[in-house]
Amino acid sequence: MKTFGTLVADEEIVGRALHYLNGFRLAAALVALVAAFSPLAAEIDVGYRVILAQAAALTYVFAAITFIILRVRKTVSVAELASFSLMTDLILIGLILHAFGGTESGLVILLLFTIGIAGLILDLRTALLFAAIIALGLLADAFLARHGPVQAGMLFQAALYGIGAFGIAIGASLLGRWGREYKLLAERRGLDLANLGHINELIIHKLRSGVLVVDSQDRIRQMNEAAWYLLGNPPVSERNLRKIAPPLADRLERWRSSGKTEDEGLLLQSTQAAVVPSMLTMPGIHDSDATLIFLEDTSVVTRRARDLAQASLARLSASIAHEIRNPLGALSHAAQLLEESDELSKPDRKLVNMMLNHATRMNDIVENVLKLSRRERARIESVNLISWLRKLASDFRRYHKLEPGRVGLELPSASIMVLVDASQLGQAVWNLMENALKHAGGDDREVVITLRVSPIRGHREIALDIIDNGPGIPLEKRSQVFEPFFTTHKQGSGLGLYLARQLCDANQAPLEYVQVPNRGACFRILLRRPESGTISADAKPQTRKERKAT
Repeated sequence: MKTFGTLVADEEIVGRALHYLNGFRLAAALVALVAAFSPLAAEIDVGYRVILAQAAALTYVFAAITFIILRVRKTVSVAELASFSLMTDLILIGLILHAFGGTESGLVILLLFTIGIAGLILDLRTALLFAAIIALGLLADAFLARHGPVQAGMLFQAALYGIGAFGIAIGASLLGRWGREYKLLAERRGLDLANLGHINELIIHKLRSGVLVVDSQDRIRQMNEAAWYLLGNPPVSERNLRKIAPPLADRLERWRSSGKTEDEGLLLQSTQAAVVPSMLTMPGIHDSDATLIFLEDTSVVTRRARDLAQASLARLSASIAHEIRNPLGALSHAAQLLEESDELSKPDRKLVNMMLNHATRMNDIVENVLKLSRRERARIESVNLISWLRKLASDFRRYHKLEPGRVGLELPSASIMVLVDASQLGQAVWNLMENALKHAGGDDREVVITLRVSPIRGHREIALDIIDNGPGIPLEKRSQVFEPFFTTHKQGSGLGLYLARQLCDANQAPLEYVQVPNRGACFRILLRRPESGTISADAKPQTRKERKAT
């Protein structure tokens, strides 16, 4: 239940309004005080009214000063101060009005102003109570104005002012309520717009496509994370597009002059990334030459198309492999039985061995294809990459009977946690190391494999490199090494690298071939880190002596 003088407006807003109202009240009180003690008071007919005007003016000045002090010290609540000060205004202004001649003095406007303020900040019941007090006071003033019979005109005028007071109270209350509703609506819309802007900023920041805004002087105003990576991670102080990416600046200049978008791809020199830029005039910017540029990384599009094609090929190959497996098993079994015969000649036995070798190779291909079709969903968990790699390297050396120095480790001394399916990552790294053993040898070269871990992109990702000491992969064949059934080895199935990439993609860990100076082939897996993961400041690669000990 509402009490007398309940605030309907925001308390902070009413508090600020009281400061202005106190200033207006003090000014009005001082004017009334000057008028009450000036020669104007001599024109008042009835003697007691002079004393009433002076007493009311002095009280009004004292009350105005008191309300200012109470508001500054904040010893009284805003609701109590607002209702009590407005009631005081009605009483003292009513007395001053009666002393200076009633409604004919023109002071009724101050009473109506007070009612309007009450309707805006107080509840409607209180505002109507104040209006009733004004109406009764004006009618009483009309009765006390003359000693003789009351004039009908004065009563009618007082009644009109009373009705006006009620109308102002109701109107001000309605206007205040509508204003508060519109204010709440504006605040809600503002909050929605702020949230929408935050969501849009987050979406643009997380887009795989690069987005940047360039002004008429080719200075970059804003860019998202993808654009920053595509432009080669330029420093924060460098914002000149022509210095960061000259080919992109030239493409922008041609677009500004012709207005035509070129569909041809563009090679960014800093990252060697192939992108297709699309440009449009930035809306809502006073500088009409500001341009919004989208950088679509063609490698992402190519990878998506490749994944779709390879997924279809994997399903087709799996069905074919399933049909081949049974006759292949029968053929291998028959060759094994034939090999046990004592009547085989040496040339025939050589042919039987050839049949068994090729049957084994075909069976490996079938097994790899079926692995792709039966691949389980990755079970991502937090894995200590350093201890996991040490165990994997030890198992690999033991399985292939390698000397300790042939599988080296370049690992930070601190533990590093990554998000990955340890089983699937183990299959992928194992395939890559076996691929190095098979292809990096030659010319009596002893194959040495190095597993290297290093943080990149501000420690947000971890690069796991599998490096060998071979001749590397020729430039013309690098784009084909991850295609299924592509191999340069006469005994290879062409599925090892393809299967490794599929396993890495299932873990959202891209696998790419990178060029490393003074090394052979290098395959890099980019691993994600948990949000809370950090690398110690003392993390550093192990020395050669430590790697040999490992």
